[in-house]
Amino acid sequence: MRIAWRTITGSLVEQNKGALAWSETGLIAYGANTLVAVVNSNSMQHVTSLNGHKSCVTKLCWAPSSLPRDVSSSNLYLASADVSGVIMIFDVNAGSMLHKLSELDRPVSDLELFYPNSTDLALLSLHQPALLVLCNAITGEQFWKKSFADPMIAFSRDPFNSTCVILNGGTFVQYVKDFATDHSPSDGQKLQLITNGETVSDFSRMEKNKKPAEAANQSVLILNESPASVKSGSTDPPLSQLMKIQFHKTRRDTLLLVYKQDLQLVDMEIRQTVATISLDRSTCPFVDVYPCWSRDVIYCLHDNGTVVLRLRKLMPDTSGGSPDKDMAACSYSYEALCSTDGVRVTRSHRVYGLAVCPISELRAAVLMSDGKLLAWQLQAKPNVLTHPSHPIMGLSDVIRPSTTTTVSKCVIDERRRYSFLLTGITSCLSQAPFIVKMCPPLTTKNYHVYRAFVAIGSMTGVVQIYDINNGSLYRDLSVHTCQVRAIEWTSLHSFISHASQKASGNGGSSELAFVDVRTGKVVNFRQAKPDESIHLVRVSQLKQYMVIVFKGKPMELWDLRTLTLLREMPNTFPTVTALEWSPSSGRKKHATDEGHTEGTTSLLQVKEHFVFTDNTGLLHSYNVEGSILKQISKMGIQGVTGTVTALAWRHETLSLGDVNSNVSFWDLKNKNTVNFSLSKGMVRKMRFAPGKENNMILILFNEELQIWDKNTYAVISSLKFPASIGRVNDADWCCSDKVILSVADGYVAIADALLSSFMSPLLQSTESSLPPSLMPSQLSLRYQAYCSHISSHLTPTQLEVSTEEQCYLADKTVSVADRCLTLAYIFGDRFLIDFWTIAGYYLKSTGVRAGQNKIEHRQCEALDKDAASPSSTPLSSHADVEPLESSYNFFCENNSYKNTELERALLQNMKSGRIEARLDCTKKFILLGEHDRAVHTLLQTEPDCPTFYLQSLRACLLATITTSGASQSTIKLVATSLIAHGKLEEGIELLCLIEKSADACRYLQTYGQWAESIRLAKVTLERQEVADVVSRWITEYLSSPPIRKMGEAVLAATSVGDLLKAVELLYSQQCFSTAAMFLEACNEYQLLPQTEQTLAITEAVYSQYARLLKEAGLTEQAAYFGNKAETRGAEQLTGLS
Repeated sequence: MRIAWRTITGSLVEQNKGALAWSETGLIAYGANTLVAVVNSNSMQHVTSLNGHKSCVTKLCWAPSSLPRDVSSSNLYLASADVSGVIMIFDVNAGSMLHKLSELDRPVSDLELFYPNSTDLALLSLHQPALLVLCNAITGEQFWKKSFADPMIAFSRDPFNSTCVILNGGTFVQYVKDFATDHSPSDGQKLQLITNGETVSDFSRMEKNKKPAEAANQSVLILNESPASVKSGSTDPPLSQLMKIQFHKTRRDTLLLVYKQDLQLVDMEIRQTVATISLDRSTCPFVDVYPCWSRDVIYCLHDNGTVVLRLRKLMPDTSGGSPDKDMAACSYSYEALCSTDGVRVTRSHRVYGLAVCPISELRAAVLMSDGKLLAWQLQAKPNVLTHPSHPIMGLSDVIRPSTTTTVSKCVIDERRRYSFLLTGITSCLSQAPFIVKMCPPLTTKNYHVYRAFVAIGSMTGVVQIYDINNGSLYRDLSVHTCQVRAIEWTSLHSFISHASQKASGNGGSSELAFVDVRTGKVVNFRQAKPDESIHLVRVSQLKQYMVIVFKGKPMELWDLRTLTLLREMPNTFPTVTALEWSPSSGRKKHATDEGHTEGTTSLLQVKEHFVFTDNTGLLHSYNVEGSILKQISKMGIQGVTGTVTALAWRHETLSLGDVNSNVSFWDLKNKNTVNFSLSKGMVRKMRFAPGKENNMILILFNEELQIWDKNTYAVISSLKFPASIGRVNDADWCCSDKVILSVADGYVAIADALLSSFMSPLLQSTESSLPPSLMPSQLSLRYQAYCSHISSHLTPTQLEVSTEEQCYLADKTVSVADRCLTLAYIFGDRFLIDFWTIAGYYLKSTGVRAGQNKIEHRQCEALDKDAASPSSTPLSSHADVEPLESSYNFFCENNSYKNTELERALLQNMKSGRIEARLDCTKKFILLGEHDRAVHTLLQTEPDCPTFYLQSLRACLLATITTSGASQSTIKLVATSLIAHGKLEEGIELLCLIEKSADACRYLQTYGQWAESIRLAKVTLERQEVADVVSRWITEYLSSPPIRKMGEAVLAATSVGDLLKAVELLYSQQCFSTAAMFLEACNEYQLLPQTEQTLAITEAVYSQYARLLKEAGLTEQAAYFGNKAETRGAEQLTGLS
């Protein structure tokens, strides 16, 4: 039986709070004291644990997925930080630690793994008090470090702009806009947090004593005052409890500020709150929040363990002061859609963290202080599914995009359609310290019924039975009312447990219980007596007898079959310090078979033999047969100088250990001894490894654990504590080459006999339902083969997916893009999800799928055939094609993007109270072509404003502008002059006034303003002109060597319909399977032009994909794509016949 390295975790400590992360591959990691426990979210079983930290783990972060290259091995990286400031980078697949980093023992406040380009993995960490460090996570090379003047708590990177990072200072935030890997950032701008009840002049008086340079670098964020603090009349500062800051994942330049009773969304462009979620005083406060990327939804975790799902809802402006009727639909809030059941929170059972699946965003996990993970699944009724025929893979399948949300939707109706379902709870150990005892070993007589059970006794009297073959909890039994001191198995299905309130020798009542593991029945067969302390309990080799040794009282002999007392020794009986039964009795014909149950035991009793040592240094030998106890011999002990505390007996070798760290091996056959005097502390336990020819023995000292070879008397391995690991309270053999350890840090670990590591490669875990993304690459290709048009000959047992998903993938009426998108969700690949979502939207909106009606086909043929790329064809409006979520930003369709930007500009114009912010809104209205709104905003300028005259002139210019004649030439000349003299923003504004947006985009790109150029193109230009701007963005920026954001380049090319460019980029990054499937999807919708360039790219892609299929053993599929590759494919077809 193969038993993998495994760690079973217990309760957590306060420092572990918040150390919880969910990977894109479906694994959940959380800090458990000094360990990092990894759980499979599908089965909620522990798959591995990562050790190496000397202090408690405080922060965790998984690496995101990179481009899915077909020729590279998949690595799964995890970063963890502890209280002492040590950061460790783990390769979870390999079960190894890559690097250990630290900054002069400075504690880590926050950390994040990310890909600044397509190849390099970077680690950004914030060390106390305010040191920001960026390094390469794979090589450990440090890029730079930056120290700030004020203490920082955490940071958040902008998902829409990689150059922006914001840091949480408690009562202020530091906004950095020049973040990069090749140089350290500047100090950024310090933004003080004030409420709308305070005034900017009040803030200015607070800052009057600061230097002019410092004052110029500071500004404010105006927040809404908390209704809870106003009602309660609290004198505490309303913004003194800022717990978390994070950028919104679907709303650009929007920041989430989390307080105990409030959640505020701040627009960083106008520096003011645009939405607020306020809790009543009776509602439990926030613990954590998670903004989703696939839909405008926020998960909120409360102090009582409740998870609330909040959906963005538009709401009318009830102020009545807005002159623009369209502004009534600009405000929004987040209303509760559904919530989970609360949990009973006590001082020892509290909420420690929230994690949400970053791929589907349908599942949430709540971490409790006792070490349990609660997994919740969002459920939706069929009438709210966005695609009823599709399997539910993500949040986008149950909630429509935010762009389709209307004011008329009723929140009460939505609550009836959604609910949370508790899908799993992880098991964990009870309260430490623990006693571990492995069940009898595997033999040829019990292999057909054997299960690798280990009994773990806890401080609370609970005994847990774990199947260490798969790490699952088999039984959780409340046996005693006090701490478990010892466990002795009486068969494969029962054991005797001993518990006492105090340690041996210190008095206190003791408890003895017989437990049947199969039924959970507990029999307290011996009445506890006051001040009676049990020293040890030993069960005979044949499981016939049991000896109970007391402290200060003679021992007792019991019959295990009937649980009756056979004999109580007289008061003159020697005081026993250590006792061991002879293993030689096992060679005799015994009355009980290890493979039989207790009900089949015979009444025949066999003579057995045991030895013990007393407090005078003598070794006594006795025979037992029935109730007859006969002494055989008594001799002095050689090789030990103190009281013997441990005995172990194997064949003809008897080993002894004493309180003075002396170890003695007696060869009973040859009558000689080998003695060792060590300085490891008292010998607490000695155990021989199971197996007839196994010569290893485990010796547990006070300061060290050692594995010896009894034949050569050599130390095979050793484990010092606390230098290598926390103090080991107990140890035992779990099989012939694995040991199980009870560690004082609150966990139980399984390690090999070398004691070299407690971490194992993930794929060596016996967990059978690992996520598909962690399976071998050849199986991944078999999944991909489902997207081809020929049978892949896969049986359901080979695919770890649901029946609904299998039927959907096997349905050839489903488009290739939809099947690939489903596979991307199954594999947990974020890039492929984004790619196939964008590609599917473009294909469905532009092309005509083969097999559709002739009318649609004629409409497709009527498109412009002279274009070299299908990007010149306008997107047709399909009612069944939903727009992309705003989180896709530049990759959204032009009209959808423009509507989102207009909605945001209207909201900013309504919410902003400062004249500077309103003038910025005017510029946005001009760029969006909303000249009437711009004029209206300019005319609202107050007469006492210093720029009142200038804004009035701008309003006149907008009202009288023409796009032809001499005025256009003059304005263009002025705009060009402004740009040449450094007034880029003003010149761009003038060019947009005369509809020269294409020229404006070129100027922006020339001056390195790439994001602004794409934003302007999306809202002002036609689709073909947008494609030209995006093409230059891809070629000169995204694909350039310093940047190398190839994934973003692929998405950009796909979003504007430059299909061949997207295929070329995928091929250059060795994403052959994705490129081949994309070609199949394009051919399905008849979108590829039949040119020589198309044929060359198709031939190259199909030939490489055929090679991969051939190497995976899929000869039929390889031949299919090899034939499509024509010339190059002939090389791959060689050897297939």
